[in-house]
Amino acid sequence: MIRNETTEKKLDRQFLIFTLHGENMGFPVSCVREVLLPQEVHPLVHAPDFVEGVIYVRKCVLVVISLRKRFGLKASEDSSKERIIICKVNTMVLGLIVDSVSEVLAVPEGNIQQTPEILTLQSMGRYVSGLARVKDSVITLLDLEKVITREELNRLSGIKA
Repeated sequence: MIRNETTEKKLDRQFLIFTLHGENMGFPVSCVREVLLPQEVHPLVHAPDFVEGVIYVRKCVLVVISLRKRFGLKASEDSSKERIIICKVNTMVLGLIVDSVSEVLAVPEGNIQQTPEILTLQSMGRYVSGLARVKDSVITLLDLEKVITREELNRLSGIKA
């Protein structure tokens, strides 16, 4: 098959790249609504420990989750570059707090590899959908439907601010 530039571009997958605990991570831009600067988060009683609380965005109440807490990482000493990524997970729109957001990156399909089995044995490994090779680095690709399960989403959708 002869490939031209147009064909190659169609094989690229777009990811929002962010950092968490010094690691480059990403997830598909198709689920991203927007990226916000940090703002006041209103805590919730009886919420799971990884739920920071809720924020109000254009008259909507959104649950905000700390990915650091979700993955069992300690709090960052420098929160000056933190961002809240508003994204859709299954049927729910929520916010994910990350250390920083760097770019939207097109990754050729051939540069995305399955998660190595050894990684799936680690606690965070169950949230990973694959690894992307980009230049001399590796970006961990997250599966948002595993980061926040349907059962957790159902519980979160019942939380009132």
